[in-house]
Amino acid sequence: MNTTEAESVLRCHREGREPDGRVQKALRVAEGDADLSRRLRDQLEFDTQIAEAIHYIIPPEDLRTKLGALNEANGHGRGGWRGYLSSPAVLAAAVGVLLFLGVIAFFVMESMTRFTGREAVEKMVETTARMTGSEFDAVSTTTAELGDWFMIRGYEGYETLPEFATVPAVGARVFRQDGKAIAQFVIEQHASIVFEFYAADFNVQLPPDGDWQVWEQEDWVAAIRRQGEHCFMIMQRGDEAAMRLFLKSLPRK
Repeated sequence: MNTTEAESVLRCHREGREPDGRVQKALRVAEGDADLSRRLRDQLEFDTQIAEAIHYIIPPEDLRTKLGALNEANGHGRGGWRGYLSSPAVLAAAVGVLLFLGVIAFFVMESMTRFTGREAVEKMVETTARMTGSEFDAVSTTTAELGDWFMIRGYEGYETLPEFATVPAVGARVFRQDGKAIAQFVIEQHASIVFEFYAADFNVQLPPDGDWQVWEQEDWVAAIRRQGEHCFMIMQRGDEAAMRLFLKSLPRK
């Protein structure tokens, strides 16, 4: 099976469903092809978003009344719900309403995690995910005391992330992306890596003092929010649910 055939077959693959023989072959092809593997991950992520969007669908409160009235008008009043389901007009109306609500829910959820500058922060996550850990200098202080340490290494204007002010940092570094400095430190909680950078340096547009924006990326999950001129981002291994539980466990900002 070549890559083109594998890609066609993998469109039928759904996470959590036992793959048949052809799909298993296609999955093996994807394991050896980085580009196909990436497209498969994008497809599975999209499928997950659609499924989550459907779970958010809440039918209008008067949907049953409207369907009942439509059913009566079509002469199916005596058959109960079985009569409703036998009406093509009712089925078409119900499916249309649910599809419309699902599309709306999907785009609302998608817009909540899409923001200007996200490509730049995704690049930061991608770069960090490839590290071995030796890139960090060992430190033994709280995150609130890292200002001078970062300034000496080229990041000026460091501000303490309120949620981590008293948390010990075990590693830190300053690195550059597109010529702009980014402060980064490691805390032991969930082996989390925390970033701080100037929002304007990477054209990141988020509401000042807004809530955390969370998204999954490869085997990692990241959360970002803005405070004044700075953006703070946390990344750790796991999924969105784990990150949200972690964020809830932090002290109030």
